[in-house]
Amino acid sequence: MSAPTELPADAESMKKLEKELSMEAKSEEKKIQSAFKDMHKHEKSEAKASKSVGKAEKSVRKLEKLELGTINSLHDITHKHDVAVADLHNAQASLHTQQQQLEKHKKDLSTARTHVDQVTKDKNDHDRDRHDKFNQLRSSPPTQTGGPSAGTSGASTGD
Repeated sequence: MSAPTELPADAESMKKLEKELSMEAKSEEKKIQSAFKDMHKHEKSEAKASKSVGKAEKSVRKLEKLELGTINSLHDITHKHDVAVADLHNAQASLHTQQQQLEKHKKDLSTARTHVDQVTKDKNDHDRDRHDKFNQLRSSPPTQTGGPSAGTSGASTGD
């Protein structure tokens, strides 16, 4: 409102002043209406934003819960994977040990076969030598050297 002025004495000035005061009152009323309308618009926007924040918070809580579940599942799966890797390494180590044992047994078997072959060959050689000696003893006449075997060797010739 403008500064207080002195009231005019004539009717025309009075009407003009009344009109100005009326227009001023209407203008202020429009400003108040506009301010209320603007405030109402902001209240609606604030309520809408508040509702949107509430929904977003609920969504965040839901996703946090989902993430926690996923992390727990990941830990479980990672643990299972670690166990599987450890089992695999143990199985590989066992396989390696068993392969080494197999190679040792193959080598031992080869050595044993070679030994059996050599013992068999030696036995065959000795059997042949013994057979030759028996044949030689049987084919040669007994010699008398005065031993007890001299009398028995003549008796064996008759066989």
